[in-house]
Amino acid sequence: MRFFGIAGQDRIKNILLRTVSAQRIPHAFLFAGPEGVGKRTTALAFFSFLVCEDPTENDSCGLCRACNMVDAGTFPDLAILQPEKGVIKIDAIRQATPRLQFEPLIGPWKGLIIDNADLMTLEAANAALKTLEEPPSKTLFILISSNPDVLPRTVISRCISLNFNRLSTEDVAAIVAEERGLSPAEIVDAAALSMGSPGRAIRLLDSPLMGERRAFIQTFLELGTKGLDQLLAFSKDVASSKGDEADVLLLLESLLQDIVHAASGSPDSDFCNYDMVEEIRGFANKIGIDKALAAVNAWTDWDYKRRYHPDLRAALDKVFLALGGDF
Repeated sequence: MRFFGIAGQDRIKNILLRTVSAQRIPHAFLFAGPEGVGKRTTALAFFSFLVCEDPTENDSCGLCRACNMVDAGTFPDLAILQPEKGVIKIDAIRQATPRLQFEPLIGPWKGLIIDNADLMTLEAANAALKTLEEPPSKTLFILISSNPDVLPRTVISRCISLNFNRLSTEDVAAIVAEERGLSPAEIVDAAALSMGSPGRAIRLLDSPLMGERRAFIQTFLELGTKGLDQLLAFSKDVASSKGDEADVLLLLESLLQDIVHAASGSPDSDFCNYDMVEEIRGFANKIGIDKALAAVNAWTDWDYKRRYHPDLRAALDKVFLALGGDF
């Protein structure tokens, strides 16, 4: 994994490289930002740079034993924790942290990367905090989160926070086109809906929802100005369908963003669903800016608390209750 292959995050890469050149590498980072914009890839690239046997001034070589082992996930001095069944429990932290107290087997650094760190239980976060407060030498912690506000403030305060940017639609299309061997024109819809995330765009390319997107939006817009009972019935039908919940949530988020753009008079170029601008503007004119913002706030509130109510229907119901119907 190398910095060379990471697009759209030059500011972050430059900050990390400066910490190395100044020999002032913090013991803990929090990589925060939208899903799928390169946080995990950057974490691995940075660790590779630190342990590379033949680095250049600005990157790892990508060829040495250490680089190959990091790429393969077999580097003995690097542990990567991920949620199991939607949560990171204290046992996972307890199993990962003792090895950090010993000298590295290959060196010169040891590392612990916690992906989706906001899914740690409170007990797991407190266990991680103990190590963050008294970090072993030459140990790098990287917490990765798309929802960092959920993390305890005590954990955040022990980390240097780096906020990753959303990428432009053009950058997303170019990155995904190169990875999939397609032309940017073939993936423009997925890139526009991705909200700056190549990872999301790739997922959408494989989703049947792309073919159902216009019908979903049209039904939402038609029901959104009718009775609440019809809205909640639609919520139940969508939640009980066999589609991927993550894809539906992504489409809903993009639509709510477009509704606010429409209600606030934003230009067409700001829309994710750029081919349905006219219909979305018509809906926004009916409900007004207050209802549009209420729906977005309902979504944001659900997103913040999704670990407690993670299902799709909970998200849809909150949005539809905010809309209220019968305008």
